[in-house]
Amino acid sequence: MKSTFLSIAVAFAALTCQAQNTVNNFKVNVKVTQGIEDAGYLVQVFDKNQSQRKFLDKITVTDKRTSFETHIDEPLVGDLTAIFPDGTVCTACVRFPFVPGEQVDVKVKNGTFELSGTKFYQQWADADDLEENARKYYKKSETDSIILNYLKNHADDEGCVMRYWQYTVLPRQTILSIIPETMRNGRFKHFFDTYKPQASAAYIPATPITQESEIIIPESEINNGKVLDRLNPTQKSQMQLMGEAVKINMEAIKNLYEVLEDDCPEGISEPIFDQISERNKEMDKQIQDGLKMLKSMKVTDKELQQIYGVILELYANQDEGFSEWFKTHGMSKSAKKARKNINKLMEKYVQEGLKAKIKG
Repeated sequence: MKSTFLSIAVAFAALTCQAQNTVNNFKVNVKVTQGIEDAGYLVQVFDKNQSQRKFLDKITVTDKRTSFETHIDEPLVGDLTAIFPDGTVCTACVRFPFVPGEQVDVKVKNGTFELSGTKFYQQWADADDLEENARKYYKKSETDSIILNYLKNHADDEGCVMRYWQYTVLPRQTILSIIPETMRNGRFKHFFDTYKPQASAAYIPATPITQESEIIIPESEINNGKVLDRLNPTQKSQMQLMGEAVKINMEAIKNLYEVLEDDCPEGISEPIFDQISERNKEMDKQIQDGLKMLKSMKVTDKELQQIYGVILELYANQDEGFSEWFKTHGMSKSAKKARKNINKLMEKYVQEGLKAKIKG
């Protein structure tokens, strides 16, 4: 996990304004169904490069409803993150374009977010429904063809194009080859212009239940997969499940860090640090179980050293982020506790790595 507070904590110019002209206003209406106890939402927006995000507002749910409105000059990617009744912040969010002059109606239902609203978001919803039904009722080999044909027939629909672009439902190069020049040079032009193909990354489209964003997972450098090659099917399955569990916690920790903007609302940052501590504690148990399993499979000393290196890098990146946070915000009780826990984990894995090296 390369993300640190360094890129998160740096403030950038405000993207909203209090202009009297409301032509470019963007509005969110949220309706929470029965059984969902979300107390509010954090509203955040990314810059044009989607490298930094800015906190816009904290909105409160009253009688199962809440709303937000702001002025933006061009489409930008934003997200909503739920706040639970006990004040904790959800480790996942729903992410989609914030479009000037449009209104999105968000329905929170059974752990999912359903989007509708004005023309753009209705097109988005229709494309989303088509993909969901295709994946539900058809084989994978048929699904891609169905989605591709749908995009070809709706290549002029901004909502459809951006739904499949945002979550890389189809390869982005394929999408660019289908959409007309009017779309390519329209109001979403900067999304297409800033696209750079990733040659060495695997793209996984997110789902509405988790964080709806493109997750890039770097190719592993640990012994080039030689460990997995030596495992029997049962062992391989166990290791893959263990890896997925660790990855889920890593993504959750990353999402918590991203909420800690310079202008994070008062009272929000403290419980977030507590959540970071709990997530790191849980992930440590998963890593220990994984190491125990690997050692029982007789990995080589060199392979084990590489694995310890990756583990230490994970915690070192978090520690570096805390250094940047303290420069701006000082040493709160929860933040100090979270960093202390990370330092203890680093020390533990340094010692374990040294023992493994000496033993070898």
